[in-house]
Amino acid sequence: VARPPPPATHARAVWSDAMAKEQASFFTVIVTGQVEFADIPGCDNAYCKYAVVHGDDWTHLDGPEDGISQITRKTSGDCDQKLVWNFPVEVTYKSTNAFGWPQLILSVYSIDALGRDVIRGYGCVHLPIAAGSSVRKVPLYKPLSASLMQQFMAWVSGRPAEFSNPKFPAMGEGREVTRVQSTGYASVQLNVVTKDMAVFGYSEAKAAPAVAA
Repeated sequence: VARPPPPATHARAVWSDAMAKEQASFFTVIVTGQVEFADIPGCDNAYCKYAVVHGDDWTHLDGPEDGISQITRKTSGDCDQKLVWNFPVEVTYKSTNAFGWPQLILSVYSIDALGRDVIRGYGCVHLPIAAGSSVRKVPLYKPLSASLMQQFMAWVSGRPAEFSNPKFPAMGEGREVTRVQSTGYASVQLNVVTKDMAVFGYSEAKAAPAVAA
């Protein structure tokens, strides 16, 4: 059945929006980039795990939602050198609601003299909400033991306190009673492309030019 022609008044814009909504049943967010490096004083080697978490209204379309980088090491005697990975991130989502916007969680570990994995810091940042390229400086922190005795046992065993759920940094529940210690920061470079967000009433603003950390 042929559609009636659109009215010749200012309601033409309303007609156009209705047609676009009928064609687009969701908006799409495409993210590419890399976990560039970390700056953690006193740490001479490290690898990074990442995971992307999101709300219930979001659907994963393409790309890995988690990954683990190679181990990087500082040059002997260079304390100011960064721990560089340049580990790629590439993921695509669709949704009809911005609530639960995806977050990138970082977990940085080092290898001690006995070959054990030791947590060096957790970090979390929302993926950019505006299209374009940007650099995010992600603070890193690690949890502290609940008591002096537990801190001593962690020091003796070489196993400091860790979160039982590695996705905990992206959660709000229980954060107010968690004691943490700042350990440094990580740099993440991200490129975002969005499609059909304006159809659902969201502004498709451009990100500010990326500035190196």
